[in-house]
Amino acid sequence: MIPNVKKKRKAVLLAAVLFCIAVTGCSQKYTEDEGKENEAGSNILITETGEEIEKPEENLPAEIPSPTPEQAEEQNAKVEIDIPVPSQTEINEEPEPEPKDDNKLQLVFLGDSIFDSYRDGTGVPYLTAKLCDANLCNLAIGGTCASIEETEEASWEEWTSTSLCGVVNGMLKRIPLDIFDGTRAGELLKDPNIDFSKTDYFIVEYGTNDFFRGVRQSDEDGFNLKTYGGALRYAVINLREVAPDATIILCSPMYAQFYHNGYLVGDGNMTDNGNGTLFDYVGTCNYVANEQNTLFLNAYLDLGIDGYTIDEYMEDGVHLSEAGRKLYADALSHMILSYEKTKNN
Repeated sequence: MIPNVKKKRKAVLLAAVLFCIAVTGCSQKYTEDEGKENEAGSNILITETGEEIEKPEENLPAEIPSPTPEQAEEQNAKVEIDIPVPSQTEINEEPEPEPKDDNKLQLVFLGDSIFDSYRDGTGVPYLTAKLCDANLCNLAIGGTCASIEETEEASWEEWTSTSLCGVVNGMLKRIPLDIFDGTRAGELLKDPNIDFSKTDYFIVEYGTNDFFRGVRQSDEDGFNLKTYGGALRYAVINLREVAPDATIILCSPMYAQFYHNGYLVGDGNMTDNGNGTLFDYVGTCNYVANEQNTLFLNAYLDLGIDGYTIDEYMEDGVHLSEAGRKLYADALSHMILSYEKTKNN
C-alpha cells in the first residue's frame, strides 16, 4: 500500500508543478504583451491573438467600471437633505362672485397654497368651477398640512390647528373659528349663507407641506392626526358627516424639484425629507383613496409635469405657473364632468 501512496504523491506533485509553469507562462505572456502596448504608444492595440493594430484617431470614451454592490446600494439610496419651502406671492383679490345658483354643482376646495394662491380668477379652484359651471367655495389655506403639528392642541375646545383636520372640524362647528382669522377660509367658514351640507364635491389637496415638514405618513393606529395618512382618513370620514351625499376627490402632491441657495438639490422621486420621498406620500394618498372609496387624482403622474416640462408648468419647482394652473383645472374638471355623466346613466 505504501509504494502506491508514494506514486500517487509523485503524480500530484508533478501535476502541481506543471500547473505552476503554465500559470507563470501565461502571466509572463500577459506582461510582455502589456509592455509591448505601452512601448508602442497609446495608438497601438494588442489583440488577444497578439496582432498589433492601430487605434482610431478619435477619442474613445473611458471604460466605466461596474460599481461594487456597496456602491450600487449607495447610488440607489434616497437622498436626505434639509430643503427650504419656496415662498410664493399670494394674490387674494378675487373676482366678483357670480350669483349662486342652487341648480348648479357646489364645489368645495380644501388645500394648501396650490389652491389658495391666485384667487384672481387664474387659480385652480376658480378655473375648475368655471369649466364645470359650478358654485365655488375655496377653503384652502397656504402653508398648511393635512396633519396637525406635534405642538398643536387637538382637543375641540382648545383646538389650534388650521390644517385639513382643522378646516373639516370648522365646517362641523366643533372648534372655535377665530383660529382662522385673517384667512379667506375663515371668512367663508363664518358665512351664514354657505350650506356645506349641500356640497356635491369636496376636492382635497394636501401633502407637499407634510413632506417638507417630514411628517410621518402613517402609524399602527391609522387615525393618528399627526400623520399624513391618518389626517386624510379623518378628513374623509368627517366630510361625509358634513355632506353624506357628496363625492370626495383626494388629490395627490405633484412632481416637484427642490432648490437650496439657488442650486437644484433633488426632486420628488429621490429626495427624502425624513419620512419618505414626495412620491411616497403620493402612494399613501392613493392608498387612503382606495381604502375609503373616494375618487383619486394622481397629480404627480397624470398632469404630465416632470423634469422635462417643469419649467413650463411651475414657477419655482413647487408652485404652479399660470399654464400649470390651467392644466390642473382641466384635469379636475374632466374628472368631475366625467363622473357626473356616470352618475346620470
